[in-house]
Amino acid sequence: MGSLSAMSSIDRVLAAHGDELRNEVIAALPSTLRGLSPRVVLSNNTYGIQVEVQFSGYDGDPETLEIAPYEIDDIAERFPDCEVGY
Repeated sequence: MGSLSAMSSIDRVLAAHGDELRNEVIAALPSTLRGLSPRVVLSNNTYGIQVEVQFSGYDGDPETLEIAPYEIDDIAERFPDCEVGY
């Protein structure tokens, strides 16, 4: 039952705070990457939020950069309104 509860918790965080988290990721990128019009993809990985930044590389081919995930315990502290739990 823990994984189902955790997944539901993460879904609540993504629905309520996804835009905030995307903006935070973009703000933390080096200016050279921000200039490439990045797209932040947040996905539920059961006990955290997986973070990927997609952008067009210098040669025009799409590139994906995986960023450190947001872990469930940190998410629980940060967003108590979402009642994050296992």
